[in-house]
Order: sequence, then structure tokens, then C-alpha cells
Amino acid sequence: MKKKKILTAKDVAQLLATPMVTVLRWAYQGKIPCKRKKNGYVFIENEIIDWARSHDLLLVDKQKKDTDAAAGTRIDESIILKKAIQHGGIIRSLEGSDIYSVLKHAVEKLKLSEDADKEMVLNELLNREEIASTGMGKGVAIPHPRSTLNLNLEHPIITTAFLEQPVDFNAVDGEDVFVLFLMLSPNTQTHLKLLSRLSICLRDNEFLALLKKRAGEDDILSKIEQIETKLRKEKDNVSD
Repeated sequence: MKKKKILTAKDVAQLLATPMVTVLRWAYQGKIPCKRKKNGYVFIENEIIDWARSHDLLLVDKQKKDTDAAAGTRIDESIILKKAIQHGGIIRSLEGSDIYSVLKHAVEKLKLSEDADKEMVLNELLNREEIASTGMGKGVAIPHPRSTLNLNLEHPIITTAFLEQPVDFNAVDGEDVFVLFLMLSPNTQTHLKLLSRLSICLRDNEFLALLKKRAGEDDILSKIEQIETKLRKEKDNVSD
């Protein structure tokens, strides 16, 4: 009999391209197959894969990722958070008094092709919120579909939307959300890279301060560029 592969919450987060805090919340709420242990939760890989597929959740192809890494593929180098946010644009005073109305108005303003099915995009975003909130804490949410959508995107877009009034997004820290980063990516690798970059920015106090004072686009993009430049330099130093 094949031995069951045990996963940690971090492993599951990587497999599902989802923040670890979300995985832990699912476990706490009993929404995801797991077992409680002294030091946290443990998961069975096959059970997680079956659960993810039944919920139409994105699964990272680990074998392909490892193959790319072994071959020295540098596909991530072309994925830049600053460009994705430039493509998505910034919305000021987004209307809405709840999750549905906020996302509805945000989707209406997305910079997509004329034939893009925005109703489908909205439904996928709402379905994702039903599984678990994309409220990351500190007043920030990162709405994104459960899987890559067929939108024929030439490049990833992240639309930054400052809400007219804070909205309860069922965030992990209970704080109302005042800004959204609505993310649409053409593939899984791009989604993972951008989510990682954005998460790093959201841990930067200066970046958070810019968001809270609803800074101008130039200031926000400049700070993102500064953080990404620092990350590249750190990566180059490690490589050397």
C-alpha cells in the first residue's frame, strides 16, 4: 500500500497558491480535510488534491515547477508587480457597502477586452470569497478567481481600488477593508509570483502607510519599484 504523503499548512498553501493564513483559517473552520496535532494541523496530499478539484481550486503543478527550476528557466524574471498594477490602473472612491457591491463595481471598471465576460469574472470572484475571504488583514484584500480564467490576457493585471467606505470582508484580523488589489493572471506561475511580491510589499510599513493615506499612483508605483529592486539585488547577491 502506497504511503500517504503528509503535508504542512505551508505545503498546502504552496500547492493551492493560497496564503498560509487562509489555509489555517479553512482548517480551523473545518472547511478543508485535515487533522489537528499538538503543533498545528497536518494534511494528506491526496485528500487535499481531491478537495481542491471538487471546489475548482487552482493546483500548482509541482513537477513542472521543479523541472523548470532544474533547467534553469527564469520565467519569473519577466513578471513585475509594478507593471501589473500599471496595466490594472487605480480606482478612487470605489462604491459599495458590502463584498458583492464592491466587487461588482470593481469588475465593471476592469481594463479588459470588449468581449471579456465580466459577469463570469464577478461570479468567480464571489465564488472564491465564499470558500474563504481574500481579506489579508490590515485593511487590505486581494480578490482573485479560484482558477485561471479564459480571458486571453496579454499580461497580468492588478487593479488597485480604494473604497469609498471601508467594508467588512471577513478578514482574518476582523478589520474592515479599505483597499483592494484585484488580481487576474494568465497562468499559475504568474499568479504565484505576483501574489508573493504583493505579500512582501504589504509587509512593508512605508508601503502600507502610502495605502492608508491613499497616495498618488506615482508614489505607490515608485515604492513598489523600490521594493522589487531590493528583492532583485538580494537574489543576485545570493546567486553570487
